[in-house]
Amino acid sequence: MKSLLLVICLLCVGTALAVEPAQIITSYKVSPSGVLLLTAATEYFSLKTAEKKSAVERAAAKAPSASVVSVAAAGEGELWSVTAGSATALDAWSDRGMRFGPRSRKAGRWFGYVGGQLTRGGDLPSNAWTGRLGTTLFKNRYDAAISLTRNSFTEIEDSGVTTVGLTFRALYPYTEHAGFNLGVQLDRVSTTGYSHLSPSALAGINIYLPGGSFDITFTQGERGNRGLLLGYTVYIGGGK
Repeated sequence: MKSLLLVICLLCVGTALAVEPAQIITSYKVSPSGVLLLTAATEYFSLKTAEKKSAVERAAAKAPSASVVSVAAAGEGELWSVTAGSATALDAWSDRGMRFGPRSRKAGRWFGYVGGQLTRGGDLPSNAWTGRLGTTLFKNRYDAAISLTRNSFTEIEDSGVTTVGLTFRALYPYTEHAGFNLGVQLDRVSTTGYSHLSPSALAGINIYLPGGSFDITFTQGERGNRGLLLGYTVYIGGGK
């Protein structure tokens, strides 16, 4: 009797495992470009990586011509590559969270930046170029940099002032392709017989690109100075 009960239990477990893939993957569709589009139950994202891989491979077997598989459910998704029946994870996304680029690294990343700036308002409108060297901090939630700026005043010929500053920003990635930032900058303006510390508030948009980002920054300084800064950030030492 005990042996019979054991066999029945094993059969029940086997049946449950057999139907689980069908419950996890709820629909199949091949796009016109040949991508296999899978809709999954939310339980899919609680599976271990090996279990996800197995589920994707079973689903991909129904569309042998598809080499790329997209799995989506409830605002989350994954992209897989399938070669000779073996699946490899490529990327993942979620509407529930924000991250710095495609894959956020825990360690800080060094970066260099170069850009051009227009400053209007205040006493002396100017054009400038700016360079920065800095690093991201606290799992890429912030960054800090030393800046060097060369200003040329538009209303004074052959004029120029070099400033050295510190920049600190809080980073708010919105998607893997774009985000925004808020920060402050403190510049030391020094000319013959004159030295002054000039604070500014920063707000900007970051468009993430492979190896860096294109940055649009608005500045608000003292005495009504308002600026627009366009530049490019490149990460030093690789990484996304």
